[in-house]
Amino acid sequence: MKTGLIVTFAILVCSALVSAQPAKGDSKASRAQDELMKIERDIGDANVRRDKAFFERIEADEFIFTDSGGRLTTKAEDVGSFDKPTGETKLVSYVPDEMKVSIYGNTAVITGRVASTYKSLKGETVIRSRFTDVFVKKKGRWQIVAGHSSRIRS
Repeated sequence: MKTGLIVTFAILVCSALVSAQPAKGDSKASRAQDELMKIERDIGDANVRRDKAFFERIEADEFIFTDSGGRLTTKAEDVGSFDKPTGETKLVSYVPDEMKVSIYGNTAVITGRVASTYKSLKGETVIRSRFTDVFVKKKGRWQIVAGHSSRIRS
């Protein structure tokens, strides 16, 4: 009886240890999730810097963005907007959080929240939004193909 309990206990412990080990693909998925969250943060930094070249690389040719008002923006329109002056209102901070990455093969969907801080002659304004971005891995690198943002009303 005592031996049977010891064997049963040993099997349970070993089973628990084996099930606690990450699956082979988990570390690859985790790396992809980390990479995509970094890209989202880089998108914010590039918006603040007004880095046109970054968006030419990261946005797929078929990229389409839908804003809170239902307006659509293509890659050409988005990239072209960096050639226009900002006016008196300037984006000074773009901080994404609450990000969740879901990967489906070579496609990824990222949802999250962002706080965008704008500075003007009247002071600073913080606008909070929820976003959904869709990425596709093309030729070994992630590109954004669609995005949507909805403003969070206070």
